[in-house]
Amino acid sequence: MNYNDLEISDQVIEAIDAGHKIEAIKILREEAGLGLKEAKDVVDSLARAKRGESGGNSGMVEEGGAGGMIKMIIVIAVVLGVYFYFFAG
Repeated sequence: MNYNDLEISDQVIEAIDAGHKIEAIKILREEAGLGLKEAKDVVDSLARAKRGESGGNSGMVEEGGAGGMIKMIIVIAVVLGVYFYFFAG
């Protein structure tokens, strides 16, 4: 779905600016007739644009920071373990 054609009201923008994303999602759903996921995606996109962030998925951001780092450390540990088991032993 192309969200660029949506008309975003001042109420939605004010709610996002105030940090009330849930309120912004409710308002957008009522005004545009979107489902929950679609409205959340639009509000998240608008919030990122307001903060100047890109819309790309960063693993660290999506995983919640520490969770992504822990997974990365585990993968590195496994790779090193395999290396030392087969090549340094």
